[in-house]
Order: sequence, then C-alpha cells, then structure tokens
Amino acid sequence: IKHDIEVGDGLPDLVHYSVCTKALEDAGFEVLEARDAMMDGHLGNGGEPWYMPLVPSWNPTKWPRFQFNPVMFRLMPLILRFFELIKLVPAGTVKTQVMLQAGGVGCAQGGLTGAFTPAWLMVGRKP
Repeated sequence: IKHDIEVGDGLPDLVHYSVCTKALEDAGFEVLEARDAMMDGHLGNGGEPWYMPLVPSWNPTKWPRFQFNPVMFRLMPLILRFFELIKLVPAGTVKTQVMLQAGGVGCAQGGLTGAFTPAWLMVGRKP
C-alpha cells in the first residue's frame, strides 16, 4: 500500500502520523491539535469516505470508480496504447496512467484499511 501511494502519487517516503507530530514537537512547537481531518464529517457525496472514488465499481456511470474494476484495470492501458499508436495521445500516456492508477489503488486500500489518510492536520504554536 505504502509503495503504491508513494510511487503513484510522486511522494517521498511516507511516515506514520506519530512521526510527523513528534517532528513538530521536536522543532519547538507546542502541538495544539493533531488529528485526521477526514474524520470531521465533511466527507464526499452523501457522506461517502474520501477514498470511495478510488474503489472499483462495475457501474460505468461511476467514473472514475469504473476504471478500477478488474476488466477496465487491464483494458485501459490497451486502449491508451492504441491511442498512442494513432497519435491521439502523447507517448508515455500509458506509463503515466499505470503509475497514477497504482497510486489510486494504494490510496483506496490505505483508506479501506485505515492505514492512510490524505489529511493529517497538525496545528502548532511557537512558544
């Protein structure tokens, strides 16, 4: 999960939120608040969790979820490769799509398991 998120989203080494909070303290800040802002109740459409758009769906009207189902997951690179061949999209589009899709899968798995949040909020005050 961690590797997919880092590579697919172009991020450096991800660490546990406790490491981030400790780094804020070590930098001399008083930690006023540290929490997962995704748990505040301002979730997506109809109260869906933040990762729901990245969870596979068989419903073609649920884009981008539809592209993550097992069939489309394998079909999208083939479609894009054909588009690259006829110059409809630039060269490298397939590699980019595969990388971003891996990031989406990693984020969805991280959200489903509770191992990842995109919004760890820290509020500090310099004493």
